Amino acid sequence: MAIDLTTIRKKLFSPASYSIGSTLALQGFALLGFMLLVRMISIEQMGLWAIWLALIAIADMSRQGLVRNGLIRFSLQNTEGQPEWQSAGLVLDLLMTLLLSPALMVGGLVLASMSQEPSTAALAWWAFPFCLLQGLGRYAETIQIARSDFQGIFWANTLNGTLQFGWLMIYFLEDEMPTFGTLIGIQCAGIAVGLVFTLFYRSSYFRFGKIEKEKCLALFHFGKYVAGTNFLSLLFQRLDTLLISIFLTPAAVAVYNVATRLNGLLDLPLNGFSQALYPRIASEVAGSSSMQDVYGKNVRQLLWVQTPLTLILVLVAPFLVRLLAGEAYLQAVPLFQLLGLAGLVKPWGRTFGMTLDALGKSDFNFKLLLLSMVVNLSFSLLLMPVFGIVGAAVATGCGTVTTIAIGQFYLRKKLAVRPWSF
Repeated sequence: MAIDLTTIRKKLFSPASYSIGSTLALQGFALLGFMLLVRMISIEQMGLWAIWLALIAIADMSRQGLVRNGLIRFSLQNTEGQPEWQSAGLVLDLLMTLLLSPALMVGGLVLASMSQEPSTAALAWWAFPFCLLQGLGRYAETIQIARSDFQGIFWANTLNGTLQFGWLMIYFLEDEMPTFGTLIGIQCAGIAVGLVFTLFYRSSYFRFGKIEKEKCLALFHFGKYVAGTNFLSLLFQRLDTLLISIFLTPAAVAVYNVATRLNGLLDLPLNGFSQALYPRIASEVAGSSSMQDVYGKNVRQLLWVQTPLTLILVLVAPFLVRLLAGEAYLQAVPLFQLLGLAGLVKPWGRTFGMTLDALGKSDFNFKLLLLSMVVNLSFSLLLMPVFGIVGAAVATGCGTVTTIAIGQFYLRKKLAVRPWSF
């Protein structure tokens, strides 16, 4: 049978492939950088850095929720009004920077009070430039996603990741220990290079119109529940880390961070595919496609990616921990295995969230995650004092499964979608 090179080329360079590639490029280089960093700084310093990363991840996802899905949805529905929608999105993005920067600054000052390392205070002073650059970078990604174009995102993330990893490699080879100020400065430099590249590479996309109050408010009202949902979702994912930092030690946070880093590998393809699938789901939901077909098809695609990868990585977890962080972090093996197995239900949860956002029912996502926060917090307070960091992993897994199960029940009752029929 002849090989159809045209078909292969289309698959390799499809939007989904570039979407996955962009996620792998950024997260892959971040993982390589982590492998260097964990061998350069102490376990206590690694724990403090992990707490900072948790804080900026929560802030980033909250901002994305307010702007990204709403801007994509409204741009697809009204292509002629894209410049005005882009202006509204930029206004909200900058306003969120003004709101999030002081919160991150306070977080940096709290970390400085927890640490004997003077350079920790630099995190607070870098909060505003970091938040501004990260927000503009995410906004530029959103403009491209609205056009189902992930090629620019892929190259920008590759440049960003290469610069950050290369800079850390220089410190590693010279056997120098970077300060916290240096680490966040490296992050800002990588984001700035990726942003400048995007503005030149896809300059034709960035066309702005008049700032209309109605569009800003429409985007805000659509995005407020998505932002709240994203905030709670990341808080739910990072709650264990934050509670460990309160009840245990920075060293325990560092060990748990290794487990969550490995668990993040399982989310890479899920995040990449989801980023590419959302515009299609929004279009299909707006059309005449059957909700059952739309939901089942997308769950099936995510399962094909998530399940084999999870089972393989869970089996080779001891080897991965040694490779990633070394013998000192072997306590992370059972934590990662617990988190990974609980994550097997994530394709249903991710498709559920995207479907409700496309239907304009993001308020239920918010309420569901609020309930999940209560469940997870209850499990954590019950199990962590007895079982330590293992209890934190069990609590997170139970919260994940409970939340997603409730969501599928809602689909069955309210939207007549059979979640297990695909």
